[in-house]
Amino acid sequence: MTIGAIDPEQRRLAERLVLAALRRFHREQPLAADLRMDALVSRVRAAAARRPPPRHRGAAPLELDDADLRRVIEDMVTDGRLSRDGRRIRLPEARPGLDPEMDARVRELLDGLRASGAEPPRVDGIAARLGIPPTVIDQLRSSGLLRNIAPGIDYPADVWSALHARVEEMPGPMSIARLRDELRTSRRHAEAILAAVASRPPGPRRAGPTSRRRRPR
Repeated sequence: MTIGAIDPEQRRLAERLVLAALRRFHREQPLAADLRMDALVSRVRAAAARRPPPRHRGAAPLELDDADLRRVIEDMVTDGRLSRDGRRIRLPEARPGLDPEMDARVRELLDGLRASGAEPPRVDGIAARLGIPPTVIDQLRSSGLLRNIAPGIDYPADVWSALHARVEEMPGPMSIARLRDELRTSRRHAEAILAAVASRPPGPRRAGPTSRRRRPR
């Protein structure tokens, strides 16, 4: 389409899909701050593909190309319905963070893991019991609040930083058996800790489950 030739019905349809896609994004990823323009366009395309077939009333297909979709999004930024930071888009009212109930559940999860020291139980089981959905666990891992060092082994960021520093400060040669005994943990956890310390830095400390924003790709 040429500049200025966006059909009004197509524009309204695109605007509805854009708003719905962003609402869903903020709901599914509460710790995320915003979304890249190309990722938003992809989400709109996916939502349009899930719409009922055209024979249903009000179910006209989205016919705009990507360039026109971006024009619609830019116009929504201009009129204040969306906010933009560089190439990233969000709803103006969206604020990264968990609602109070979920925040309390996450804090209980992290406190429970801290109390387990170097041998924490699997996160997925505790999260299910507390009512924390897998999407929130993924967000905690992606934001660095949970450090996943091996399948089924996660530490709160502050616990992992302390373990990392403790292992690095141990004098002499290090083995899995020695680390197991020093940390009073299982061989499985000691092996994972030793491999993780050898392969990656400890990462920054995080104050709480909503202390930092994540910018997903």
